Amino acid sequence: MPRFRTHLLTLLAPVCAVLSLAACGDGPTLPTSFAQEAGGRTWVAVAEPAGMPDARTWTPFLARAQARQVRAMLADAGKLRRSGDLEAGLAAEANARLAAALAADPPVAGVNAALNGLREWETRAGDRLRAGRYPGLDSTVAAVATQRAAAEEALGRGDHRGAASLAAQAGELARAYSPVRVALRLVERAEQRIDGDPAPGPDLRRARLLLRTAREAMAMGDQTRAMRRAWYAQQIIDAHDAREGASPPR
Repeated sequence: MPRFRTHLLTLLAPVCAVLSLAACGDGPTLPTSFAQEAGGRTWVAVAEPAGMPDARTWTPFLARAQARQVRAMLADAGKLRRSGDLEAGLAAEANARLAAALAADPPVAGVNAALNGLREWETRAGDRLRAGRYPGLDSTVAAVATQRAAAEEALGRGDHRGAASLAAQAGELARAYSPVRVALRLVERAEQRIDGDPAPGPDLRRARLLLRTAREAMAMGDQTRAMRRAWYAQQIIDAHDAREGASPPR
């Protein structure tokens, strides 16, 4: 095994143990939510369940030209992510999802599948909230539930298009707590901390390496790995700041 990879695996071993204690889920490799103290605050994320409304939910119910347009939007979003422009890539993906929902005329079964995905997300987030107090997540769960209920009402009236649009909007609210978005916020905060040090030592350089690999994981769509590496980088920064007597940024 190359020396770099051996060193990186050694660095990551402790954080995997920590995260196994902080995660709620149905399997050791696929936790459904995360919560971890880092940088003077708690970072919480909820993994996206299968069935959450996305562009693929609606493309079977689009006209051919509309489906091509949505696929082109997704392809452009993927290029942005792979090039390292994660913020723009995530925004482009969200635009593609919403555009697909607005143009779709799905049957009842198609909308219900999306609603079931939202209910599963609410269940996962609710499980996390029962394990601790997370005010931002609490308010997001309430907003998702309200939007999902509005979609159900629209579907009951026979407004399939309106129900699809409302379900898609609920999905975007939920994705504010997706691992990739939470990891990106954590990475940006940690990068600002390191960039503010005029002469970063070995610990901060090691943290910067982990942040770079977290961005690479995000670019490839590996949300769990991205979050774990971002958390561990922040923990290294925290340990460094504690030795130096520095306070974490707010």
